[in-house]
Amino acid sequence: MKEKLADNGKLLLIDKNGSYSRKEAYDIYSGLLNELSQFINKGDVCLIAPFVKKETIIIVAAVVSLGGVVLVGNPQLSLDDYLNSIKDKTDVNLFIGFQDEKWVVTKDNKDYLLSLTPQKLIKEPSLIAGTDYPSFYILTSGSTGKSTLVALSEFSFINHIIREIDDIGQDHTCSYGCLPLNHIFGLALYLQHLIAGRVVYISDSRNPDLALDMIEKYRCSAIGNVPTFFHMLIEAQHKKHRDISSLKYGVLAGGGYTKEQFLNIEKELGISLCSSYGMTEASTVITNSPSAWPIEERCIGVGKPFPGVEVIFKDDDGNVVPDEGEICFKGYNLMLGYVEKGKLVLPIDNEGYFHTGDIGMRDDKGVYHIVDRKKNIIIRGGENLSPYTIEKKIILINGINDVVVVGVPDEKYGEVVAAYIASDVYKNTEEVEELLKKALPKNEVPYILIIDDNIPLLSNGKHDRMRIRNIFISKNAHK
Repeated sequence: MKEKLADNGKLLLIDKNGSYSRKEAYDIYSGLLNELSQFINKGDVCLIAPFVKKETIIIVAAVVSLGGVVLVGNPQLSLDDYLNSIKDKTDVNLFIGFQDEKWVVTKDNKDYLLSLTPQKLIKEPSLIAGTDYPSFYILTSGSTGKSTLVALSEFSFINHIIREIDDIGQDHTCSYGCLPLNHIFGLALYLQHLIAGRVVYISDSRNPDLALDMIEKYRCSAIGNVPTFFHMLIEAQHKKHRDISSLKYGVLAGGGYTKEQFLNIEKELGISLCSSYGMTEASTVITNSPSAWPIEERCIGVGKPFPGVEVIFKDDDGNVVPDEGEICFKGYNLMLGYVEKGKLVLPIDNEGYFHTGDIGMRDDKGVYHIVDRKKNIIIRGGENLSPYTIEKKIILINGINDVVVVGVPDEKYGEVVAAYIASDVYKNTEEVEELLKKALPKNEVPYILIIDDNIPLLSNGKHDRMRIRNIFISKNAHK
């Protein structure tokens, strides 16, 4: 990291409050190493305030370099609520927060100011990435179930994200980022740029209008986000045109999309997309399709296994099957385990594979496709229905912007299909029901339907399936 950051005086990190050159960032990083070394011992869990700021990224790098374990807070929760959410998983040794326009370290109930001034490095940190102890704790979003705390080593996480950098193209100038730091996608994106010495604009807002304004102002050429945000960008660009001709590349991850949606994003924004499939437990990517691939292969699935990651399919009995089943993987990128009461638990099978819980298939070109989340499968009257498959059919209906399909308990069928639809065209459920009857087989037509302007989202931009399912359960109880 040291050589890259000290490379030259070119810009590296930009936010709404200013910018740092590579040299400035490295000198502040050196100062943080000098100051934080008084408080951090190897293995200390350091909870960092979830502010998406250029300084936060450098603080994360410094904590890891000193052997600490980075845990970034959730911006949607107060500090007390967040601590309560992880109390049965791990202890926190110190907190680094932003108070009254100053960065503060809190340890043993005492506060100490961090200067964040450029300094000469007093003591060199270890340049050897740890492989067998945690450097990152990341709390999963819990979009389909209970949140878990994942432990990643410095080697698995940093090594993996650095190898991903060139997949989105090597000739871009500035990336635009507005992903939350407490999720794997955001943390990976910002650290990639910091370590590689590539300039990135770091935004603390998911406002698509602001994103387009900053892309135009700083001539950003790359952006990574979830499918929903790309749709928001297109809608905002239609309402107010900006010159975003500088955009060349995009990373699409963290949610499902159809071939038609993929092609529309590329066309509307004028970019070449790199699609990927992964999870926190895999230090980000399991499969991907680099932007250099032909569009015919990039738009139809989630690519092929990332180099160094072994991917297979298994059935419900744990047998390896050829082209469709539960996606299982192993490799250097595998997490150290889940953090449970201060201990690491790694749930792998006898062959060393981690079972993702996602059902996938591989086509005749070797491209992988996500069929659905195993726990999301709707069992209606003994018949298995895929929410993802139903969503792909519904989204093709003109006037429907987004959709989430979930299963809801039912006395007669066990479960029934429910669809939460976002549309700025349709407001009447009756007219949408008629369209759905024409587009879907009878057994896939939603029994319960909600039409709204927007889909409920988690802080990382993913659909909040648990919240949506609970809304439908409440609605069905009164039906």
